[in-house]
Amino acid sequence: MSLQTIGILTSGGDAPGMNACIATIAALAEKHGLDVRGIFRGFRGLVEGDTIPIGTELSGLARRGGSFLGTSRKGSVEQALEEAGVEEVLNRAKIDGLIVLGGGGSLDATFHMSSHGARVIGIPCTIDNDVYGTDYALGFDSAVNKVLRAADEIMDTAESLSERVFMIETLGGNAGHMAIAAAYSAGADAVFIHEVTPDVDGAAERIKAKMDSGGTHGLVVLGENLGTVDIAQRLEECTGKRIRLTVLGHTLRGGNPTYVDRCLAREFGEAAFNLLVSGESGRMVTWSLGKTGHVALSDITGKTRNFDLAKYRAVNGD
Repeated sequence: MSLQTIGILTSGGDAPGMNACIATIAALAEKHGLDVRGIFRGFRGLVEGDTIPIGTELSGLARRGGSFLGTSRKGSVEQALEEAGVEEVLNRAKIDGLIVLGGGGSLDATFHMSSHGARVIGIPCTIDNDVYGTDYALGFDSAVNKVLRAADEIMDTAESLSERVFMIETLGGNAGHMAIAAAYSAGADAVFIHEVTPDVDGAAERIKAKMDSGGTHGLVVLGENLGTVDIAQRLEECTGKRIRLTVLGHTLRGGNPTYVDRCLAREFGEAAFNLLVSGESGRMVTWSLGKTGHVALSDITGKTRNFDLAKYRAVNGD
């Protein structure tokens, strides 16, 4: 079947750079005489055929964070495919091929579609950076830079309000990539993640020794949903210092994408478009060793990227 209309779908949590990636694909399609339809509300919108034509008028959106199409979790796509069949779902959406921007769960659903005959390419987009098979997912750099800016500003305060331990809670789901990257870059005294049982007492001993030797403050970075309040209380008991917590939350999802994410958005968009028009399907674009590539979705589905153990150990003094 010839490719005439490309659908673009964003799924999972929104990530800085998604709009830039969408704009890249739309511009390339226009140059090649192809139509593009944006799919609202992720896989839910795909199943319901909730689409609109889009083109180069989107170029002004490239600097904005998130996705103007909106997102949703993979939801009932598998059930809908079983009930209606992939051909009917694509016809309902008025598309011949599909590019999906999303995280691990969304890419699993993308593989499911490809295994049922859909012409589809995946682009890894998640601030959690936990997609297997790629060094970077779109949105990660922007989110980590926000954590670093917050850490820098908090450290300005720490130099004035001494004798305190500052804790920064990031997002990241159950993956520690963001917390480790931020802690390592900021020179934190400890980082706590889901993948390793937090050694709160060990971190407290290091921080207390540092501050007893003249250090003015301590800095701890931790992922979300780790029992932050309990960790803070234990640190306060063990160090004898006041604890100050900053929860960054969804501030990490919004905002303009960084230079790295804008470049990655363009390169990912170009790579995905070229794969789709060349007849490829069931693949995900990747970034490794400074360049784009691609892998089969069947090779990455159900897998999670491992965290950087070396950087984790460097922060925690292991």
